[in-house]
Amino acid sequence: MTNEDLIKIAKNARKNAIASNTGYSVGAALLTKSGSVYMGANIEEYSIIGLSNCAERVAIQNALSYGERGFQAIAIVGGKATNEEVDDTLVPCGVCLQYILDMCKDVDIITYVSGKLICKKVTDFLPYGFELDEQN
Repeated sequence: MTNEDLIKIAKNARKNAIASNTGYSVGAALLTKSGSVYMGANIEEYSIIGLSNCAERVAIQNALSYGERGFQAIAIVGGKATNEEVDDTLVPCGVCLQYILDMCKDVDIITYVSGKLICKKVTDFLPYGFELDEQN
């Protein structure tokens, strides 16, 4: 599966977003080592904002709930909910970067930066993420 294929799936996932607070919809597509793809969309909770969840975490949790533990890549796209076009720059938020670091550290992150499709590791976006000492 190509990076462009994953981006297309993320664009499709974005259609399922519930962006009632921000009006900004995000879609994610997570490719597992088994070859399965799990989608996620941001789900915004309107009464208690802290209960909202980003597309990246939804995709990862979706895969984990099906027993997947090996991950290859996650594609992320987003933009105004009223527009099918995606923003030319979108990177995961800090919470999602830390979650990716914790749950699937070696996954490739595929997204647009300055209109170009890029593929980077989580440590490229979060070079000093928090990691627990394995001995604790």
